[in-house]
Amino acid sequence: MPSPYDVIVVGAGPAGGTAARYAARRGLKVLLVDKRKEIGVPVQCGEYVAHNEEVRSIFPTVDSLDDLMAVPYQVREVDTPVIRIWSPKGRRYDVPFKGFTVRRDRMDQGIAAQAVAEGAEILTETTVNRVHGEEVDTNRGSFQGKVVIGSDGPRSTVAKSVGLEWPVSAPAMSATADGDFSNATDMFFGNLAPGGYAWIIPKAHCANVGLGTWQHFQGNLRNLFDRFVRSRDLQPGKATGGFVPVMGPPPRTVKDNALLVGDAAGMVMATNGGGNNVAMIAGRIAGMTAADHLLDGTPLDAYESRWRAAVGGPLAQGVRIKRLADRFFGSDRLLEAAMVLIGGRRMARAIRCQRLLLPSAAKVL
Repeated sequence: MPSPYDVIVVGAGPAGGTAARYAARRGLKVLLVDKRKEIGVPVQCGEYVAHNEEVRSIFPTVDSLDDLMAVPYQVREVDTPVIRIWSPKGRRYDVPFKGFTVRRDRMDQGIAAQAVAEGAEILTETTVNRVHGEEVDTNRGSFQGKVVIGSDGPRSTVAKSVGLEWPVSAPAMSATADGDFSNATDMFFGNLAPGGYAWIIPKAHCANVGLGTWQHFQGNLRNLFDRFVRSRDLQPGKATGGFVPVMGPPPRTVKDNALLVGDAAGMVMATNGGGNNVAMIAGRIAGMTAADHLLDGTPLDAYESRWRAAVGGPLAQGVRIKRLADRFFGSDRLLEAAMVLIGGRRMARAIRCQRLLLPSAAKVL
């Protein structure tokens, strides 16, 4: 058996790669494992990143974003200054929101390269079968890790192994469509994507197109996807599907020597589906907390309070807004009326997971 590692990170997405980078920066012996042959491939993401300016407004206590977000900015493709929200009847609401698109495979690979530059080791084509205490069993044998960080998606093997809850998630599907598109990010609501939305997110001479639904969806996702791309006269390449957390983090993300981050911890903004920025913020907290634990004796539970202090408030607010919206998603007529009533200004607040004031002013959500 190889000599023990200080930290084993399972999953080399933005959260895992970032956690490995910051743990290794503190001088820890870090192993980052990923089941894929090539990190970031296939892409299962809308490939959208919020601008640092937006991140500062949503998560005001998060600092050092230039260092944290260096790779996404290096692989940025198209700046998107506005999100266009489309109602079931085609009514459009323009929400100013600064973001940009990336090649997600290049982003994941770049963050992993940062981790290696800081001293981490990487093993690809390595599937984790079980975590038991400090032992991580894989198809390549067993490895020992004093701290195990699960960044292995919403159906996390790490979470299942240690008895932590999976986040509530829903199916989504996306692909790349060639062509020239505007610089706006489009979100389409209604029964074309029950309980969720469809999207067109512009990239360089192409767009990421896809849709996600709610957690109760029982139909054929491929049929919905095909219907949507036909309706917009799009000709996408091969589509990939997966699950996206839709109802925020579970009650606990730390147990014994294991902690969860990114999609494994449900760290997705429920009102817009965005997870890349939050994953990297929490990934840094995970890596640094693991280092504090091993080097200074800080309880590993400190991770729970730290990430919730940094990003937990807006994530919880997004869930509250989504629960309200879910009351209308079953009917295009009701959804249309609700969107007219809410209006563009409140939609802008919802996109940012900020409080909404109901028209009656009787309740703050």
